[in-house]
Amino acid sequence: MIWIPIVVFMLVLLAVAGGYFLLWSGKSENVEVKKRISLLELRNLQDADVPDLLKKELLSEVPLLNQILSRVNIATRIDRRLRQADMEMKVGTFLLLSLSLFFVGIVAGWILHWPTILSIVVGIALLTIPHLIVNIKRRRRLKQFMNHFPEALEMFARSLRAGHSFTGAIQLVAQEMPDPIGPEFSKVFEEQNLGIPLRQALIGMTDRVDILDVKFFVTAILIQRETGGNLAEIIDKIAYVIRERFRIQGQLKIFTAQARLSGVILSLLPIGVAVLVGILNPEYLKPLWFEKVGRVMIAIGATLQILGMLAIRKIIRIKI
Repeated sequence: MIWIPIVVFMLVLLAVAGGYFLLWSGKSENVEVKKRISLLELRNLQDADVPDLLKKELLSEVPLLNQILSRVNIATRIDRRLRQADMEMKVGTFLLLSLSLFFVGIVAGWILHWPTILSIVVGIALLTIPHLIVNIKRRRRLKQFMNHFPEALEMFARSLRAGHSFTGAIQLVAQEMPDPIGPEFSKVFEEQNLGIPLRQALIGMTDRVDILDVKFFVTAILIQRETGGNLAEIIDKIAYVIRERFRIQGQLKIFTAQARLSGVILSLLPIGVAVLVGILNPEYLKPLWFEKVGRVMIAIGATLQILGMLAIRKIIRIKI
């Protein structure tokens, strides 16, 4: 039966190769040109007259899979998180990669003769790897955006006071600020130049950058354009509020440092003790691994440990 692992390995390899093919086969050098043409087609069209094909981005290069994913809400949420993480991967490719990793975990457990539950757990763990990578990149990008956002707002307000137009101020921020602020303002500037209404261009930025302060910025601009007022002064006040929030968050990190350190120690202490006891006296922990009651105790202990970590995390994370 030596051929069975070989066949399974080939199936996994074909699945991964298929995901890679779907990721790159639909790409061409004219993607940006096609996007600009689509934006130009939106000029002078009402929302009801805009075709659905131009309203929604493709979720997959495969037409049938794209139709299926477009009807599923979770696919839209995944696409939004991918754009917030500034990843060019399609939702179909992302889901195919996740399912391939899950399949790899199941097959590995079957080849190594693991229990079915353990194989499923390993498959689920591999399934979450792409999601973790997207979340890490998304969190890192949003953090970089917020670190420079007050400076971008102050530059925007100074540009308005210097006599530049609204679009000129946006262009200045796009040219002078680093990634990711510069590219985001550049997208707003380009979309507005290509005929997209300013309101939709700004709301699109809030969709790509899911931060409350950005929503405040966009809301202030939209209200000011309807009611009037000194936009530069409004933007300065928003920048001041953001800087004060940064200052308070720094103080909270100092005040909660002991609680965060206690949480880390309490979370790692059982694992460290188990490893130390296993090294000093391996026979002592054998009943936990080979007895049914011991495995149940490990499962209960791990569950309670995770719940405790989540509770400590909830207590020390204070939103401002």
